[in-house]
Amino acid sequence: MFRNYLIAKEKYKPDYFLYENNRSMSKAIREAITEKLGVEPIPINSALVSAQNRRRLYWTNIPGVGQPEDRGILLRNILETETAYGNGTRRLTAAFAMRQVGRRINERGHRDDYNTELEHIQRYEVNENPDKTNCLTTVQKDNMLAIPIAADSLAMLTPERRRKRVYDVREGRIKINGKIHPIRLADGFYLIRNLTLLECMRLQTVPESYRFPVSDSRAKTLLGNGWTVQVIAHILSHCPGIRTEPLEVLSMYDGMSCGRLALNELGANVVRYYATEIDKWAIAATQANFPDTVQLGDAFQVRNPGWNPRKAA
Repeated sequence: MFRNYLIAKEKYKPDYFLYENNRSMSKAIREAITEKLGVEPIPINSALVSAQNRRRLYWTNIPGVGQPEDRGILLRNILETETAYGNGTRRLTAAFAMRQVGRRINERGHRDDYNTELEHIQRYEVNENPDKTNCLTTVQKDNMLAIPIAADSLAMLTPERRRKRVYDVREGRIKINGKIHPIRLADGFYLIRNLTLLECMRLQTVPESYRFPVSDSRAKTLLGNGWTVQVIAHILSHCPGIRTEPLEVLSMYDGMSCGRLALNELGANVVRYYATEIDKWAIAATQANFPDTVQLGDAFQVRNPGWNPRKAA
């Protein structure tokens, strides 16, 4: 996939380029990408502009890009109104970010994930910083919420929710499927749930006006594969002429067009936007919001000798 990016960059010859990848990659891969692109990566954590920890590396020849200003956005700032009680709604003011993850725990109570003789069990783990979520991914259980519930409010919950979603934490322990596990939560009752679609959009700083012509589940997958819009807008804001000159853009592996959202945020004049993408749901979301996008299909087409995105316009 990176090879496709290099080929497209060589053939398209953009004035400015931007490439993103995971910060957790190996040193060897990071150095190879740096060598091929000829610029050092800029590490940026989306936590500076959103309520999620998303550590990424950005390679670009756009001059003067530094760290975005910390906007101080916390989990409580992106929570949607909670409707768990059935008779009315309330605004969530407290919740803890956590995840559901499979672990192997030895007799000393320590993680021993590579010991295949141990049972692989699902448990809840509260984030080190519970005011920020984990990196949004395509797996919903990577990001969950533990919402404190007053004991006198339990009766307001529907029996089904009380049975399936409410947990009693005592002395730093929680019972899940009949097994007791340690957990970093104060004693009390907690409603545990997944993030809503709107909360996921807010984590990726996607405008609430963005339309998803797909199910909420598929929409969350698209968001997990996307960019944090405000990080990209920060980087692109340093591009000379971004707000004054007509732009032609080639977006490799475009997804739901978070790059286009960032350009819109800046008020850029995009006269032509080409996208390589094969996921039909991502394409549907892009075209629902940006019907003028020129979809090029499979990125591997860049390897064809006569490849030219402008021929598709």
